[in-house]
Amino acid sequence: MKRMKKIMALMLAAIMMMAMSVTAFAAEGATGTNTLTVNVKSTEPAQDLKDQTINLYKLFDVTESKSGETTNYAYTVNNTYKAALASVLKIDETSKDEDFAAAVTKLGSDNATAVQKFANDFTAEALTKNLSATANSGKIAEENTTSYTFNNLAAGYYLVYVTGGKEIQSSLVTVDETTNTVNLKTEAPSITKTADKETVSIGQVVKYTVTGSIPDTTGYAEYVYKIHDELSTGLDFVNDAAGTALEEGATTVTVAVAFGEGSTDASTAPTTATLDSTNKKKMSLNLSEWVRANQTNKGKEFTVTYYAKVNDKAVVAEKNSAKLEYGNDPDNTTETTPSEAKTPTYPLNIKKTDHKTSGLLAGAKFSLYTETEYNKDADTRQAIKVTGTNGNYVVDPTSENTVFESAATKIGENEYNLHVNGLAEGTYYLVETKAPDGYNKLTAPVVIKITKSTDTDVNNWTISKDGTVETDKIIDIENSTGSILPSTGGRGAIAFAVIAALLVFGVAVSFIRDKRKEA
Repeated sequence: MKRMKKIMALMLAAIMMMAMSVTAFAAEGATGTNTLTVNVKSTEPAQDLKDQTINLYKLFDVTESKSGETTNYAYTVNNTYKAALASVLKIDETSKDEDFAAAVTKLGSDNATAVQKFANDFTAEALTKNLSATANSGKIAEENTTSYTFNNLAAGYYLVYVTGGKEIQSSLVTVDETTNTVNLKTEAPSITKTADKETVSIGQVVKYTVTGSIPDTTGYAEYVYKIHDELSTGLDFVNDAAGTALEEGATTVTVAVAFGEGSTDASTAPTTATLDSTNKKKMSLNLSEWVRANQTNKGKEFTVTYYAKVNDKAVVAEKNSAKLEYGNDPDNTTETTPSEAKTPTYPLNIKKTDHKTSGLLAGAKFSLYTETEYNKDADTRQAIKVTGTNGNYVVDPTSENTVFESAATKIGENEYNLHVNGLAEGTYYLVETKAPDGYNKLTAPVVIKITKSTDTDVNNWTISKDGTVETDKIIDIENSTGSILPSTGGRGAIAFAVIAALLVFGVAVSFIRDKRKEA
């Protein structure tokens, strides 16, 4: 019996020790059995968790008790964050657990402005003082990730913060045995790029505007914020709206940074962007130090403007793009999806043929006028300037030539024998200035109308001839051969005159002979 009592005593002691160890472990924020699914904002602008880290700060331990169908919660302050909580809630650090909980409760109901401010303020305090998170996801590597689940969490009142947002926008959630989900309001830094023209002609200068906002860099020792821009083949960087070309060997291009509100000074921002050393169609604008120095303006929109000129390689699919590189770790930054600005330029393709044989005709000469120019007096209107030969031309504002001529053969593998590239959307008047030898010149201009695509596919543009859309995007123009027109004073009339004269002469001779006989 004594031996049995000793065994029972040892077992009871072991059970008590196990219970005490479990209690102590739970007080230290030990691993539990609960889960928490974190969803990011899915509406535009959507947040992507790739390259980001989700941090969980367990502000309070939670214990539950049931009273019928009612669940009661008791909160115990996590000592790791007690000083930060006291500072944000503006209460004494020596306050009781229930005082801390009451201070949070007084802020308001779910999603109240004051509750959100408390979450954001605590996050800023934790980042500034480099407080360790209770748990974190690590840097998320998966592409297009919009959800992440934490497993084995202890019950508690958690603050959820995801890195990479353009501003601190943390969330609060109680994790218990129920299904736990939190939907973050965070928005990732982003930029948009626009152009001041929807379509362009060769030689025009396009003004590009990139719009961004000052990110919140609270608590970050470093922060990268760089705008990268890449022009397409048909565009070249220039320094201003007048199209001033970059100097030979230039390493920078002029940019202008401004806040949306004129009262905010942006004069400390960089005024030049760096050109790529091997590709002058790429530039980078490093705003990292500037955004860190402008934290009083965090969340405020700003613009970056710069210029590019359309060159003779421009095409319908002309576009260029800008993307943002950002992050608090220079070695592990995030790049946004490029924001594209499309500025298509269009060709005029003409098939000049014989009206009878449909064979291609060389030597037909044309000039092209914008609608505005054509409506001026004939002696003052200016035709579009072009350069080129053999039926292949491009718009060239620096040229003195305004005439383009059809070729005897097709242009490349195409069905037309006259090509003029580099026109913007609009109405044009095509005037034949000289017909091929032996053919009649057109007596009236051909009205050409180019209309840009109405959807996202820039190739769905249309071109019409005298009001009729050409589905193959080729303007067919026929010439008629000349003909011998009726005339007077030809050989036939002379012959009749000679015969008539001979008849008259014959009658006269006969009359004279008859008179002599009578005598």
